[in-house]
Amino acid sequence: MTKLHEVVIVGSGIMGSCTAYHSARAKLSPLVLEQFEKGHHKGSSHGKSRIIRYSHGYPTYLPIMTESYRLWDELAKESRERLVNKCGLLRISDEKTAHANAKILIDGGLPNRILTGRQIREEFPQFHYDDSWFGMLDPEGGIIYADKCLEAAQEQATKQGAVFKFGEKVTDIKSESDHVVVVTNKDTYSTKSLVVTAGGWLSKVLPEMDNLVHTQAEQIGTYYWKVKSNPDRYDADKQCPTIVIETKDSKMFMVPPVDYPGQIKLCIDACEAIDPNNPLTEMPQWMEDYLKGHIAKHLPDIDASAASKIDMCIYTMTKDHHYAIGRFPSDPRILVGGGFSGTGLKLAISVGRMLTDLVRGADERTTIPELFSLTRKRVRGN
Repeated sequence: MTKLHEVVIVGSGIMGSCTAYHSARAKLSPLVLEQFEKGHHKGSSHGKSRIIRYSHGYPTYLPIMTESYRLWDELAKESRERLVNKCGLLRISDEKTAHANAKILIDGGLPNRILTGRQIREEFPQFHYDDSWFGMLDPEGGIIYADKCLEAAQEQATKQGAVFKFGEKVTDIKSESDHVVVVTNKDTYSTKSLVVTAGGWLSKVLPEMDNLVHTQAEQIGTYYWKVKSNPDRYDADKQCPTIVIETKDSKMFMVPPVDYPGQIKLCIDACEAIDPNNPLTEMPQWMEDYLKGHIAKHLPDIDASAASKIDMCIYTMTKDHHYAIGRFPSDPRILVGGGFSGTGLKLAISVGRMLTDLVRGADERTTIPELFSLTRKRVRGN
């Protein structure tokens, strides 16, 4: 007789692995199915660093981020790994945007500072922005070590009863009267609950998603640049902050050297729509050129001649850039976590808790913010 699992999770990226972590702690013995090999670089969870921050463009995220900081700290203690570096986040923009960014933190009772262009130059001499620029400093922001978070979630989940199966691609999902059947290229599984956290492959695993919240896989280039002088100024452990630069026509972000020695990560938040099974091999040249121009003008310690390395990452976007989390209306035993739109990794530990609560029968209306609902009307369809 086929074993009936309590919960099967499709996708072992950061969302699936954090869901497995919480589900294992809840004694649900989750089975996690991953189409690729362990540690692959084909999705959204690879690489050593991301930015973590309270400062987000929408207040709904603030209490979730507060919980996430606490839960990452718990996982760090369990795994004995440093998962977060609170070196600060400096958001650089015009004055109006700086104050709008600060207001969300002020309303949440969180610390922040507004800096003039002169103050930015004085406190952070590696950043040369004239008096037309302003900054908003989120002192609790900084770096989240993405690869360590993924490894820690998987390791702790496994210790508490989760099973990960790599190289198993889901080919079919069937709703039966008393269980859900999951068919892979290797086996068939029966489960009481199914959680799909398949990232850019979400609509391929569950084509019906397009009738609810349309998600689109998009590819972003992550650009690395050599520090040519004053390396101490870019040392996160000496309080070099991460930065987000907001202009009228772009958003860029910078992480101090973590992924590769002596190289910052500076990227532009611009993506190309793709089929995740056929990703781009290179990004449009204008993106690197745009970054080179900004570096030459504002970051004098960085070599602006050319990016030293370019990696690729997949975002899974929704039309409104908000997440898609909840029970499938046609079969509430199937749960979805997707559409994290390039901002999900830092919140994954809380998303995993939400999905586990739903598996355990929690009321969706009090567990998932309406902003993330699968049935929010304004983003239905293509």
